[in-house]
Amino acid sequence: MHRVVSKVMIVNSDNHVLMAKVSRGFFTGYWTLPGGFVDYGEHPREAAVREAMEELGVDIAIDDPKGETGDAFGENDGAIIREEVFNDDGINWVSFTYRCKGEFRDDELIPKNDEIEEARWFTKSEALKVAVSIFDIEAIQKSL
Repeated sequence: MHRVVSKVMIVNSDNHVLMAKVSRGFFTGYWTLPGGFVDYGEHPREAAVREAMEELGVDIAIDDPKGETGDAFGENDGAIIREEVFNDDGINWVSFTYRCKGEFRDDELIPKNDEIEEARWFTKSEALKVAVSIFDIEAIQKSL
């Protein structure tokens, strides 16, 4: 069985990373990059945009240099694709992590009530210290 997730590393002009503190599920109480499951028939890039809006109330645009989801625009989406098997049940996790730029003030962030406790900006070195997901850690490390 495959589980497909899509995440996004939103970076501002100060080179800080936007992260969310999860309030339910496996990562409860931990900081993660915004993201979640990809819906059937949805492109992972579209899922990352949707999840950023659902979880944090922010409207983002991820570069699509190949035009995979419509018209081509931008130069680099920073896509990192990784597969990982975490248990003996044979469930494969496939993760797409994208990168985009975003300028959001703290008062513009609207954490989803039942899913996200809070959201905040971290320096990349701080983000690396609080990140627990191997997918998040890899994305942050590759951006340093």
